[in-house]
Amino acid sequence: MDAPLRFHHAGQPHQLSWGRHFSAPREEGFRDTPASELTAIVAEIHSGRPWREIIDHRFAATKPWLHQIVTSPLRTAFLAPVLSAPVGPVLDIGSGWGQIARPLARDRHVVALEPVAERLAFIAAAARQDSVHDRLAFVESDYFEISFETRFAAICAIGVLEWAGAFQSAADPQQRQRDFLRKTRAELAPHGQLILGIENRLGLKYLLGAPDDHIGVPNIACLPAALAAPRWQHVSGHTLRSFTYSHTELRDLLTAAGFTQIEFFAAFPDYKLPAAIVPFGENGATLNAWLCTHTPPADHNGYDGSALSSDLVAALAAHYRSLADEGVAHAFVPSFFVRAS
Repeated sequence: MDAPLRFHHAGQPHQLSWGRHFSAPREEGFRDTPASELTAIVAEIHSGRPWREIIDHRFAATKPWLHQIVTSPLRTAFLAPVLSAPVGPVLDIGSGWGQIARPLARDRHVVALEPVAERLAFIAAAARQDSVHDRLAFVESDYFEISFETRFAAICAIGVLEWAGAFQSAADPQQRQRDFLRKTRAELAPHGQLILGIENRLGLKYLLGAPDDHIGVPNIACLPAALAAPRWQHVSGHTLRSFTYSHTELRDLLTAAGFTQIEFFAAFPDYKLPAAIVPFGENGATLNAWLCTHTPPADHNGYDGSALSSDLVAALAAHYRSLADEGVAHAFVPSFFVRAS
């Protein structure tokens, strides 16, 4: 019998057997589907209808981008080239619809941590249909409210770091991102790996005017934080709480958090649906050499999945080749996967 998951919440110790659920309800959290609709989907799954059939019926025609995000096998394309962690449990932070946690649970024990109750209910229901329910532990909580005693062979934070300072107003969002990275470092086992998937602040498509994946407008989030935050406040009337980073900025954040081995991979067209994942190599040499002989998959609008104009796609391909010839294209890729230990 594998050891139960051990953690503290609100100062109290807990242990959770695999296949069980821990709940610490909270209102805040990222949602891409109304709670009532997701609750209805979970009820359909419990009635015996296959979850993929339900998602196809509800989203394939009306919300094709969400349909891909939930169902595409590209969601786990990073596992083979990026995740090389030793045997042991994996923590999937911000599990969403379970696109990563459920496939991983075929071979490992996985903690699906997701603060939105109806999302975690979907993960559990779909996991039961996929026959991996008993290899998962379901934790309904904000990551900052849980202190894990269990140490993880890997922690996956795919599309999470940029949101670590959102859905709260008590702390500076960028400080929360730094705290997030330090917390993950402390909760990894020896030789354990943090796996990040995140957009590049200096992604070429953003510099050429494509909308940001988080706020949905161009020419703000690609700026340094000190410029982006007041511009977003002026345009929207809201505080900017989602921040991405350049290659150098992200490497420095990870180093400050205590990581010593940091490897970057380019994800084209983005980490959400990566059609090509290419390691940077030393000083970006591997990626630049690849771009000198390959045309990367066409970029898209990461906010809603819509196609970019053909002129912009052609310009991106030409610029990538020119930047690769100069040996600097790795600084301008659209998204990163990062393996840090």
